[in-house]
Amino acid sequence: MIWDHFFYPQRVVIIGVSSSSKKMGYHVLKSLKECGFKGKVFVVNPKHEEVLGVKAYPSLEAISEPIDLAILVIPSKEVIEVLRECGKKRVKCVLVISSGFSESDLFEGEELQRNLKKVAEEEGIRIIGPNTFGFVNLDGDLNASFTPSFSLLKKGGVSLLSQSGGICHLILAYAIRENIGLNKIVGLGNRVNTDFWDLLSYLNRDESTKSIALYLEGVEEPRRLLEAIKDTIKFKPIVVHKAGKSQKADKAAKSHTGSLAGPYKVYQGALKQYGAILAKDPLELIAMAETLSLQSPLRGNRIGVISLVAGLGMVILDLLEENGFEVANFSELTQKRLFELMPPYTIRTNPVDLGYIANNKELCGEVIKTVFEDENVDGVILSYIYSWSEDFLELPVEAICEAISKTKKPSVMCLDTPPGIWEEERRRLKEAGLPIFTRPDFAVRALLGLWQYGRIRERFKV
Repeated sequence: MIWDHFFYPQRVVIIGVSSSSKKMGYHVLKSLKECGFKGKVFVVNPKHEEVLGVKAYPSLEAISEPIDLAILVIPSKEVIEVLRECGKKRVKCVLVISSGFSESDLFEGEELQRNLKKVAEEEGIRIIGPNTFGFVNLDGDLNASFTPSFSLLKKGGVSLLSQSGGICHLILAYAIRENIGLNKIVGLGNRVNTDFWDLLSYLNRDESTKSIALYLEGVEEPRRLLEAIKDTIKFKPIVVHKAGKSQKADKAAKSHTGSLAGPYKVYQGALKQYGAILAKDPLELIAMAETLSLQSPLRGNRIGVISLVAGLGMVILDLLEENGFEVANFSELTQKRLFELMPPYTIRTNPVDLGYIANNKELCGEVIKTVFEDENVDGVILSYIYSWSEDFLELPVEAICEAISKTKKPSVMCLDTPPGIWEEERRRLKEAGLPIFTRPDFAVRALLGLWQYGRIRERFKV
């Protein structure tokens, strides 16, 4: 399959590499050198014998070995000629990072893109781009972008397709801070002959991708996008953030990637109808997608809330109601057990307040397992914040992991601490498949994604 040559290449060439750290070509090579890529890297620059320790060739033709992926970081007016050289070399996959095509206001940019598409069709070449930061495949140790920092991301199950490189970089910083695992990240750019539906079809069959996130501004063929979403959600959840709600943002989409946007409400309704889950902003997009990559769909909306402090429990109750959830009514057996475990001067109903037993890790664990096991509870939100000191307060990690493993109930956690506190505990909980967020609204919205996907699967009889 041609997409494997993009995401799992054996030989990559960078055309337009530079020895200057002020140039993008320099950073593309740096990304490939620092990402642990196990294949061969070639560079083309007739002015140098080597760049960053890699032998430089005067031309693509001078490289004797076959090439799987070519990365172009050259002026836009040179791209078409080099694309023809790629055709002669039988390179079928090309990443065009260069800008100056249909996203510009100049007629010559539109003309260049039309010619680029024509030549690509003549030579049988697939292009990601132009006007993109590149793409990343953490599953294949490949960073084909001008940002080496993408290699710092944790490998996980979320693949991101985006019309904005800036949004990918926003998500990069957030995902590193929150230890969110990503798989493939693609900046589609101007989509000259590779669009959302092409890559959705590929990711649908990609075993390492568990959920898909889309940042969408607009497309010229919305029906093809919707049909691709409908086909994919039968196997994997898709979360979408659609930009362009305001008229000015809608207009700006055209100058950003040359995309045709359209009325936000029309897109919103159509995306929902075809099975997409909608996120309010890019960070919620990736938070929801991560949760869907780790957890099973939520089959009901009755939620149990367990909080270390009562105030945060109240906040979560408000958020649950705003998002259409029900606060679960515990069974008589659960209520009896909680009254036996917990003192009378704390809240023993839903939300459960652990504050007065916080320094007893074993007792907190028993309470947590009791709530998870309640037949009236469809899902659980755990809320812990750092209070007192580590000597006084311990996270009941073993009990939480046991409850998740035994009941298989969808669950999320709101956990916030100063830097360096509970890092090992956080790691173990994430390894057990528990999504963790520092903000309660993200935790609730992530749980909403699980509930919506459960209803989507029922609607499409999956």
